[in-house]
Amino acid sequence: MSRLDNSVRNIKFGTLGLILSYFSGFIARKVFVMFLSLEYLGLSGLFSNVLTMLSLAELGFGSAISYSLYKPLAFKEEQKIQALMKLYRKAYRLIGTLVLVLGFAFTPFLHLLMREVPPIPHLSVIYSLYVINSGSSYFLGYKRTVIIADQKAYINSIYMYGFQILKHLLQIVVLVVTGNYILFLLVMLACTIGENLAITLQVNSRYPYLKEKTDAFLSRDEKSKIKRNVFALTFHKVGGVLVNGTDNIILVRFVSLFSAGLYANYTLIQGAVGGIVGLLFSSITASIGNLAAERGALGSKSLFDELNFISAWVYGFTALCLYFLYNPFISLWLGRAYLFPRSVVFAIVLNYYLSGMRRPVLVFKDSLGLFWYDRYKALLQAAVNLVVSILLARKYGVLGVLIGSSVSTLTTCFWIEPYVVYRFGFDEALGKYFFQYALYTLVTLVAGFATFATLSLIKIPNTVFRFAVSLLAVLVIPNLVYLLFFHRLPLFKEVLAILKRLVSSETAR
Repeated sequence: MSRLDNSVRNIKFGTLGLILSYFSGFIARKVFVMFLSLEYLGLSGLFSNVLTMLSLAELGFGSAISYSLYKPLAFKEEQKIQALMKLYRKAYRLIGTLVLVLGFAFTPFLHLLMREVPPIPHLSVIYSLYVINSGSSYFLGYKRTVIIADQKAYINSIYMYGFQILKHLLQIVVLVVTGNYILFLLVMLACTIGENLAITLQVNSRYPYLKEKTDAFLSRDEKSKIKRNVFALTFHKVGGVLVNGTDNIILVRFVSLFSAGLYANYTLIQGAVGGIVGLLFSSITASIGNLAAERGALGSKSLFDELNFISAWVYGFTALCLYFLYNPFISLWLGRAYLFPRSVVFAIVLNYYLSGMRRPVLVFKDSLGLFWYDRYKALLQAAVNLVVSILLARKYGVLGVLIGSSVSTLTTCFWIEPYVVYRFGFDEALGKYFFQYALYTLVTLVAGFATFATLSLIKIPNTVFRFAVSLLAVLVIPNLVYLLFFHRLPLFKEVLAILKRLVSSETAR
């Protein structure tokens, strides 16, 4: 199959799986808040963040191996693949053991993370189940990296989303029948183990040489490159975890467990929207790596420009959807008691937009293996995020934590990451990139004002019908504004030609 065919198949299966998974997830969340208090939801976010912190033990090893696999997979170098996966297996067994040991060792100190310890029984047992769930994946699921790097992420999607949907259905039954949170978590653990075992069996079937005992080894130069990438990715991993894995911890420690529970509902919706959009980029990462392995970085520059344009349109549009529909949807879904004020919603959406606009740069940075050049950026971002978030959380609560995330992104990632890709990947100046970024953001703001003006004219009472009319307006107006501003751009015509080619090829099938 061609790179385009692989990418399209990855996107199709990934999108379908994600939509079904999140649909079942929204139902499961509704049942959750019906049978358990919101503090349980905050506790789930807290423990998940703690385990995210422990994932620092991975040190970016997975990303380094993924990049190293692109070339041998492209040229069918089976012995090289065997050697890489043997190294991967040893590393992940060690990492899994470390995660379990550190996770259990932290149990006596859980109360230090909470402003007030909630009256929830068996906290240590609940936390231990999260630890086992996290650690088990390192022993069982590492082989999925091969099929993802081989442009077959759709296979991973089938198993991952299939088991997620099964998990949601079983958890709903457990909550309705027993209302027991520990049984709820045991279902999560069983499905995690089942998914990892299933994907391992599938990889062994498709790549039988990975089951063979082998004396294949990596040269000193190859090991040196992997060590260099792992060293650089360690900084990225530490910084990423400290930025993305601390929001709930800061909320629980400096605001309240209840606010963390509210925030979890917003992040679930954002995860659903952002996950579907993000599939476009995660599905083509391996194809870009394959392309770069064959043609070099400069051969993929035009693809970057096209992806950057698509990203601006899609993330701008979905950011506006979130801003205008977040509270109306949650009000209908869970009730008005679960709403944040508009200022907090804006901050959530701003972080979503800033993160989304980074995706093309991050995809190319990973695909081209440019881990080394911005290795200290992640630590700087983490430091800014922690300092600003903690300082502002004391005065502004949830809003302060979210502002900290925005400030850390704008002062570091916003300019450092594109600089690395343009300087060391494309060998070009950054001026065009920032001009396009400013243009795309300006058009998004215009689309936002046009949508706001239209919605302000809707006088229907706050009902399902009003939400449906608002949804229609938000779907149509921003896209009309984007079309008005962008239809004459050469990039628009290039992307449109690609889409037409995709549609015609799918129709021909």
